[in-house]
Order: sequence, then C-alpha cells, then structure tokens
Amino acid sequence: MEVKVHVDPEVGLPDRNANTKAVVDMFGSPPGWQEGQPFDSSHTKWFLRQVVMQNEQLLAEMDSQTKIPAIPLKNGDIGLAWKNVNFKTTDSKGNEKVILQNCWGNIKPGTLVALMGPSGCGKSTLLDILAQKKTTPYDGDVFSNGHDVTGDRFFPRYATYVPQADLMHESLTVRETVAADGALKNPHPKNVEEDPEVRSLVLDMYLSALGLSHVKDTLIGGEHRRGVSGGQKRRVTLARGLVTGAQLMFADEPTSGLSATDAETCIKVLRFLTRRVGLTAIVVIHQPRIEVAELFDHLIMMTADPMTYGGSTVYNGPMSEAMEYCRQVGYPVPERANVVDWMMDVISPGYKHMLVKQGKKMVDESVRDFVSYFKMNVQPTLRTEVLNAMAVKRMHPKDLAVNKWEGIQRLASSDMSRHFPIPRPNSVNATSPWRQMLILAILKLKLLQRDAKGLRMRLGMSVFQACILGIAFYDIASSAEIMHMQFLFLVMQMVAMGGMQVMPALVDARTIMKKEVGEALYGVGPWIAIMGVIDGLVTLLSSSVFVVIVYAFGGLEWSNFPAFYYTLVMLILVMDSYFSLIAAVAKSGELAQVTAMPFLIMFMMYNGFLVTRATVPEFMVWALYCSPFYYCISNLARDLYENVPDCAGCQVVIDTYGFDESPSKGIGILVLAVMFVLFRFLQIVALIKLNNPKN
Repeated sequence: MEVKVHVDPEVGLPDRNANTKAVVDMFGSPPGWQEGQPFDSSHTKWFLRQVVMQNEQLLAEMDSQTKIPAIPLKNGDIGLAWKNVNFKTTDSKGNEKVILQNCWGNIKPGTLVALMGPSGCGKSTLLDILAQKKTTPYDGDVFSNGHDVTGDRFFPRYATYVPQADLMHESLTVRETVAADGALKNPHPKNVEEDPEVRSLVLDMYLSALGLSHVKDTLIGGEHRRGVSGGQKRRVTLARGLVTGAQLMFADEPTSGLSATDAETCIKVLRFLTRRVGLTAIVVIHQPRIEVAELFDHLIMMTADPMTYGGSTVYNGPMSEAMEYCRQVGYPVPERANVVDWMMDVISPGYKHMLVKQGKKMVDESVRDFVSYFKMNVQPTLRTEVLNAMAVKRMHPKDLAVNKWEGIQRLASSDMSRHFPIPRPNSVNATSPWRQMLILAILKLKLLQRDAKGLRMRLGMSVFQACILGIAFYDIASSAEIMHMQFLFLVMQMVAMGGMQVMPALVDARTIMKKEVGEALYGVGPWIAIMGVIDGLVTLLSSSVFVVIVYAFGGLEWSNFPAFYYTLVMLILVMDSYFSLIAAVAKSGELAQVTAMPFLIMFMMYNGFLVTRATVPEFMVWALYCSPFYYCISNLARDLYENVPDCAGCQVVIDTYGFDESPSKGIGILVLAVMFVLFRFLQIVALIKLNNPKN
C-alpha cells in the first residue's frame, strides 16, 4: 500500500498527528496504543522494527514495477537544478579543450537519475560540479530548492558523494563503519540520557534498506583481511551516506568492477531509497543491461567529441520516454534492443553503428542529428523549467539537514523526542570537536584491538632488538666512559626510528581521512589529535620496553634512569611528529620513506657523536642545532657524566665531544618541545593543503 507522507505546510516538515495515522495505516496499531495518542518510546521502537522487516521483504521481491511505500520519516525533499554549466581545460600545448558546454537540468526530489555517455563526454565532470567537488573553476550555477549551493560550506551536511573507490577501514565491521558515520552526523542532545536501543533500531532500519542486515557484523575486509563482497562493500558506502540523513546523493560509477548481479542489486537499492526515504540520487553509469536501465526514473545522455559536440546534452528526460525520443529524432530503436545501448551507439562520435554499416547514414551524422534536435526542440523548454525551479525558494537544504530528525520527533511524543539527536545548526560539522575525538578514539582503539597480532609482533621485535643490542653492550657501565657513547648513540637511533615503520599506514589512513573530512564527518584537527596521541602511545610503549631492557643489560645506575628515559621520550615525540609530517606530505607510503631520508640523514649525521661540536666545520654548525639527535645525546651525556665526582673519564667524554659548548639541558628540552609543536603544526597545514582529491 502506498502511504502518503503528510507535511506541515508551515514548516515543510512531517506533521506528527497525520504521520502517526500513516504509520497505523501502513503497519497497524502498535501494542498498547490508543487512537489519538502520540507514540511513546515502546511504540516508536515497534514502528522501527516493522520498518526493518518490511524493508527486507520489499528488497527481496523488488523489480522496476514494485510499488514501494514511503515511510513517514522524511524531513522534506531536496531537488537540484543547474543552468548554463560550462567547463574547459587547456592542454600542455595551450590548446583549449571543451569538456562541458551549455548544460542545463532540473531534477525533482525523490528521483533516480542515470547520467550516461561515451568516454570523455564530461559526465563525471558534470557530477563533480553538481556535487560541489570540482576543485578547478567552471562557469554556471547550481541551485537546490531555489538556493545557490556554489561555495556553500554546509552542502556536505545534506548531500553525500560516493566515489568510485570504497575507502573504509578493513578491520571494522559493517555495523561499526555505518554507525560511526551516523554518530558523527547525528549527535545526541546535551544533558539528555540517550536510548541506545532507539539509535540501534534506526541503524538497523538503514542497513535493512540496503540489504546489509545479514552481514552487519562482518568485517569490511580488504587486501590483508577477508570481509564482505565487492557488491556489499559498495552498498556499505551507500549506507554511510544514507545514515547521515543526506537527502541528495551523487554516485560516480557505483557499479564499476561489480558483477552484473551485484550491479543490478546496487541500483535496486538506490531505487528503493528514492521511494522509501525520498532520496534524490544522480548516478554516473556505463551501459547498464535493460533490467538495470528500467530501474532509473530519469536519463541524461551526453555526447563526447570535444572538437565539435563534446559535453553536449542529447537527451534529458524520463527513462520511459527515451525510446519515443529516439523515434522522433529519426533513429527508432531496433526491435529487442536496449534503448540506452542504442542511444550510446548513435551518439558516440566515430562509432560505425548499424545504420552506418548499412549505408543509410554517414559516420557522426547521428551525433549531429541528436545534438541539433535537442537544441531546437528540448532545450528551450528545459531552460524555462530550470529557471522556474530556481525562482521558487523552498525550505533551505541546510534547515532540512539541521532538522533531519524532526520526522521522528514529530511522530513521537515530547517525552520520546528527547531520544533523537539534534545537530549543531551553525557548524559545518554536526558534532563538536570533543565528540569527534571521542568517536575517532573509539574507532582507533577498535582497529588496534583487531590488529592485536601486529601489536604483539611490534612489541616482540622491540624485545628482540633490545636483547641483541643489550648483549652486544652487556655491562657497558664497567667499561671506560668514552666507550659508553656508542651505546648511547645506538639506543637513541633505534628508539627514534620506531615511528618510521608506521608511515605507510598513516598515508593509507590519510586517504580515508580526506574523504571523510570532505563529507564533513569531522575536522582535520580532531583526527590529528587522536591519531597522534594513540599512535604516539603505541610507539612510546614499544620504545619503553626497548629502553628498559637495554638499560638493564648496560648495567648503568638506575638512579640516572628517570632523566635518561625522559630525554629519550622527548626524542621519540619529536621524531614521531616528524614522520607524521612526512606521511602528510608524501603521495604514497613508498614515497614517504624516500621523502623522510634527506633530513633524517642530516639529523643522524650531525648528532653530536658522529659529527661533534668539536669537529664540525664552522659553516655547518647550524646543522647540529637543527638536529633533535644533538640535543638528545647532549642531554644524555650531561645527565650521566657532567659534574660527577672522582670520575676523570666522565670529563673526558664532555671535553672530547664538546658537550660543554652545547646548550644547557633546559634549553635542549625546550628546543625539542618547539620542534614537536612545529612538526605537528606543519602536519596540520600539509593535511589541509596537500594531497587533496583533484576533480
């Protein structure tokens, strides 16, 4: 049964009393409910369970003709219109290349749109412009509900972009991945006790709508870990956008790399969402088979040749009318042919389709015919439609995003409504930085827990390396003090290099972070804070195990251990921040290792042991003062050997290596602290400015 969602005309949001009746009409009366009463907590939970069961049943039986009832949770609809969109590039020789020209369009709310065309026609470029992901200048205007979205920093709050690659942590489950996005975009009200069951049921509702209920506790998986299938992973990506409450979705080739069955399932799910929750979805897709094509409501077809008609629209209308359109242009679809396959054939420049082979048409004649027909007979009407849509200002999409849970709140009583989150109305991110850090910390700790084997191996390697070095310098304390410097140098070097091994993992995490920051899930600052603290603690743990063991093997006085350990900790923090900076700058994990080496070599050469203050050329003294190793070994030597009574060898160390000319211990610690802050600041700048996705 098709149930109409009733909207309060004053606010453009679902009306509580009318929608309570809509729930009863759809599912029957909840246990213990009386007509005229609002839903309480138990009634709403019952309703959400009914939605989950109905979702699973509808998806199992769905085809292009299935009537899918909308649930009374919609918070208003979002349409999209664009006018006169043009985009050009210039090649290395200075030649101008047209990618898009004079593109117009108007998509009504709750529509599933196929954006198609031959390679190079500009369809992905148009999608990036509509999704506000284009990083280079373009001409034209994009409006949503009558409001200009160009440069709108709130756009990611109510729109979601699904890239071709599924960027997720392979060690998290489907439920954990989707729940994290929901928590970041749907914060709970302050000073109110949250009902975990309600949030869990809302999450189950979305997972069931995407056919993921049976794999919700399965790991995402990837190159190093088994998990869900490719088709399921793509649907998880869709679920991440849906659970945030987005009403506008842009998907760039979501079926690429999927089997025919998985591709059909993916588009079925999108069709289901447009009907069920009013989602508006624009999908770039290559030639789908006829069963998939019929699932789309609307088709935008573009042609390719940049020298003549590149980036031109040749059809913009209902999918069901595409066949008749071809007949009107003079290219009727052959019997038993797929209409989108036929259109792709006749509008692809240089392609010798059936009519060319039969001698009835010249090569590219059909392209010219389709472009001309569209410009003469369709575009004038389309322009009027677009201008009218832009002129009518409906509720601003930002207001819809801020009130995305109003549908549930108005369905429930005032007592029940406190269980539903209210996003921050004046921020790009829905949650506060503290909340972001809490959620990110929980995810990071789960990833560490799932990688317990890797953590144990890292600690095991620290113990192994400590034993090797400790045996080599066993009871070094009984040797002449001048011999201790080799031991100190190697200890310092090995603890400092501990953070280098995590750089490739940091680069991979950065790629995921860029996507999630672009979707306004959280900010760069909270991510750096949590990754820096937790990764730093792991590095500190493994390094501490190493330091304690080698110190014990060396037989040094334990009374000196606190100062010894504190100085090494400062070096660990500095080098960990340095490696994090390199991971933010480098384009890949392999390049990160290469990028780190020049400064690393300088740090290790001009360290006060290999090149000392007494031996360094005057014009290279600056290199010593730039090396964190120099301040570390200088402080270590001073803690162990400076002003030691009745120890002639101690003074020999100070004099031989010129530590008497080095900065004081306090200055050394201060400089290391400044280096740590500087590297972290540069890391933030690099993460914001560098390696952003280029569209």
